[in-house]
Amino acid sequence: MFSINKALLSKSLFIVFLFLVLSFASLNSLHSQSFQPNPDSIPFAPAVNYGAGDSPSSVFCADLDDDNDFDLAVANQFSANVSIFKNNGDGTFESAVNYGAGDRPISVFCADLDNDNDLDLAVANLGSYNVSILKNNGDGTFASAVNYGAGDTPFSVFCADLDDDNDFDLAVANDFSHNVSILKNNGDGTFASAVNYGAGGLPSSVFCADLDNDNDFDLAVANSGYDNVSILKNNGDGTFESAVNYGAGDYPVSVFCADLDNDSDLDLAVANNWSYNVSILKNNGDGTFASAVNYGAGAYPSSVFCADLDGDSDLDLAVANIWSDNVSILKNNGDGTFQTAVNYGAGDWCVSVFCADLDNDNDLDLAVANDDGNNVSILKNLTIALFLLTPSDKDSITNPVDLNWFLRDPNLNDTVRYDLYLSRSVVFSPESTVVYDSLLDTTFTDSLQLKDWYWKVKAYDKWGAVRWSNQTWSFYVYLCGDCNGDGVVDASDVVYELNYLFIKGPAPVPFLAGDATLDSVVDISDVVYLINYLFIDGPPPCG
Repeated sequence: MFSINKALLSKSLFIVFLFLVLSFASLNSLHSQSFQPNPDSIPFAPAVNYGAGDSPSSVFCADLDDDNDFDLAVANQFSANVSIFKNNGDGTFESAVNYGAGDRPISVFCADLDNDNDLDLAVANLGSYNVSILKNNGDGTFASAVNYGAGDTPFSVFCADLDDDNDFDLAVANDFSHNVSILKNNGDGTFASAVNYGAGGLPSSVFCADLDNDNDFDLAVANSGYDNVSILKNNGDGTFESAVNYGAGDYPVSVFCADLDNDSDLDLAVANNWSYNVSILKNNGDGTFASAVNYGAGAYPSSVFCADLDGDSDLDLAVANIWSDNVSILKNNGDGTFQTAVNYGAGDWCVSVFCADLDNDNDLDLAVANDDGNNVSILKNLTIALFLLTPSDKDSITNPVDLNWFLRDPNLNDTVRYDLYLSRSVVFSPESTVVYDSLLDTTFTDSLQLKDWYWKVKAYDKWGAVRWSNQTWSFYVYLCGDCNGDGVVDASDVVYELNYLFIKGPAPVPFLAGDATLDSVVDISDVVYLINYLFIDGPPPCG
């Protein structure tokens, strides 16, 4: 028997935030590893569950205790509190510590609301018609809730700088009053009275994002009662134009804004309860949207999150499904169309999903709030990927060149070898490419000819599995002090730098080549340094 009443059988909401900062683990200790070919689906480990409060309805991942890993905040509807789970650093979590909120908290969002460099909590309370603010003490413990009035049955809260004054305001979707409340921050984590803007019928989810590319945050609101999404454009000061509505699926309850088709604007992904699907509405570039294209999910999808789950630089979909007790993963084809959903079991009655790197292995895992299970499921991502690390793309460096890469792989059974490809051309032809093969380490050092190089890495194990690096990067090798780029440091470089400094001649290429003293500027001291090196046996440039 479900623990939520019938009035809420068709209602579930989590609020989401695009917080896709990848936290890099210690990489130098990971050298020779084994791997297997990547399956068509994204591999996730079986769910591990952690007890929360009564009827957890929303989960948010954020570094709450300032220790460089992602903790969990969970709004528990029927125990009237928020559970905080501190991360042990490896994607396992301490037992929940609970903090009181309002009546029936249904949505939680983490943001620095009082400008003290830690993350506070904003909680929408369905039963008490308000939002609770719980300020962080700086260590992931929280002060008592302070409440601010919102509309009738607030279902969703989102924090963003809506009025461009460098603090986080609140946007709250109010289900029964058919509007969105805007509560402006006074700058210290206290808030002005709510100002309401009409949306559609039964708004269940709000997301703040710059939808029309004018450098302010607009509102996207999923309206479950009218089967549409309202777009409210920001006037630039935290006031909003009248809503413009776009059709979605049947009973939309969750909306997420992200660039799904790689065209530098933000599209919409909408989870639709009753039609068992997700609607994708592509942005026309100006905050208007094309008609919805629908993709099947599980039974009664209640929450959608967009993130790069397979490491291919586009955003996939994670969808929490209430009645099928699972999460659907829909891989992006790279153009904002999506593959058929692959489902992963979670807990009982999955209502909210959030993607973050919970175990510090450079991929995005899943945190799922399970309403009827009274717990949170953690599904660790096991995707294999090979990343280039340094030098970064288009970097300028001097000899000797240190190249570093990283293989992420959960299997540690046999030796991996690496082939490093270095080319003088973006096309890796046999004539332009040097291959250093059968390397056993994830680092390589050598002196290379000057000018441009392109590089990539191939990994392979004894079973024949092959993985190419996710990137092909370039770098430029220069000789410090070689201002004119002829491959030697001589008197002509002194003349070149004097011309640059005093008669507007061309700058050194790259500019760093002229910084002989390593003080980050090119000036007369560099000329003196070169003269000392060339004529009175001084130290070499950049020495």
